[in-house]
Amino acid sequence: MAKKTDRSKLTGKFTKAASSNSNRVHVVPSKDGWSVKKEGATRSTAVRPTKEGAIKAAKNVKSAERIVVHKKDGTIQSNKKKR
Repeated sequence: MAKKTDRSKLTGKFTKAASSNSNRVHVVPSKDGWSVKKEGATRSTAVRPTKEGAIKAAKNVKSAERIVVHKKDGTIQSNKKKR
């Protein structure tokens, strides 16, 4: 049985991680699917139903230099330079 995650704890982790203003864009789980958030922003740039769709949307953010993809539990899955 999968462990249930506390969304408020995840939100706090993402807020703390996004406190700097760099050119990184994060793909993070949200209640509506997957969110694309610029680091330091309070609102999502985009929300997609799938992780793959959110990664494509993150690649379209012009100011992004790096794309940080998170797992459902909030840990980092990958941290790559935008191509």
